[in-house]
Amino acid sequence: MNTALQVWDGELSVITTPPPRVSVPTDVVIKVAYSGVCGTDLHVLAKEFPCAKSVVLGHEFSGVVTEIGSEVKHCSVGERVVVNPNSSCGKCHYCFKAQPHFCPVGGLNSTIGLWRNGGWAHFCRVPASQVHPIPTQITLEAAVFVEPISCILHGWDQLGSLPTDADILICGTGIIGLLFASIAHFKGYRRVILTEISEQRRALASGMKLGYNIVHPESLEILYKRGITNNDVTWGFDTIIDCTGSPEAIQQAFNWLRHGATFCVFGCCSKTSEIKINPFDIVFKELKMVGSLINPFTFPRAIQLVQDMAKDYLGYKKLGVEMFKLEDYAQALSTLKSGKISKAVFEI
Repeated sequence: MNTALQVWDGELSVITTPPPRVSVPTDVVIKVAYSGVCGTDLHVLAKEFPCAKSVVLGHEFSGVVTEIGSEVKHCSVGERVVVNPNSSCGKCHYCFKAQPHFCPVGGLNSTIGLWRNGGWAHFCRVPASQVHPIPTQITLEAAVFVEPISCILHGWDQLGSLPTDADILICGTGIIGLLFASIAHFKGYRRVILTEISEQRRALASGMKLGYNIVHPESLEILYKRGITNNDVTWGFDTIIDCTGSPEAIQQAFNWLRHGATFCVFGCCSKTSEIKINPFDIVFKELKMVGSLINPFTFPRAIQLVQDMAKDYLGYKKLGVEMFKLEDYAQALSTLKSGKISKAVFEI
């Protein structure tokens, strides 16, 4: 039988059903091995993010193929795979503009684990086009990071060309902030500061031993005000990446941009969030503000990056990731919300 965690009108419960089977020639059925809990899942459970009325959550998962449709050629039964939860129609205005993540019938409108049954289950049926075999060098545990890292790579793409001596600020040290910091270190960036209001999370980030300063944002606010007092126009950051999803944090950090700098809003705020920005600063300082939505064209690169980074950067203990059994979902979610861990992963 197939045990899964299903959301019904925002309420999570365990269900047991027959395992899914191939229904069309392009289907793939996967025995799920590991499935991550994303911040988006927490927003769904808090009824702050849309999803299907009834759906099995989980859009970050790896596993082993157990059945394939007659037209599936690129993977086989017994092969280890990871799933890209996002798709596109390939025919609309945005798809033709190479922006498939804005596709009105794809993108966030048909994500596996939000609108179609996902990986918080023992078995999951997905379209073959969204299944990616993983090399033998990547463990199924590490493969859980492919999806979030594919989204982070899109964020890096949005920043454009960034010299390795750039002064970078990463706001928030949840799992996304920690992965951003890890990728920055892997890419050779050393002038990086992380901000975090939680002492617990600052300690976790310090334990990664990347050589970056991890500070409370108020300490930077003091330096910012001192810079104004001293008329120091060189103080600040060339790039700021917000991973908090907090409008207050975004508004505060926006003041810390140096002339010619770029601000990437990566963390997801609520739809009703508002911030106040002085347009004079945008003109006078020639500032850029970019958003980053899911993972267009970055999934294959993310697989390669996970392979390259896994040994030195992606250990569960180092990143503060803890594994739970699917039936222990309540403990997993409460532990994650408490801030004691950066991420929960279901070992299935």
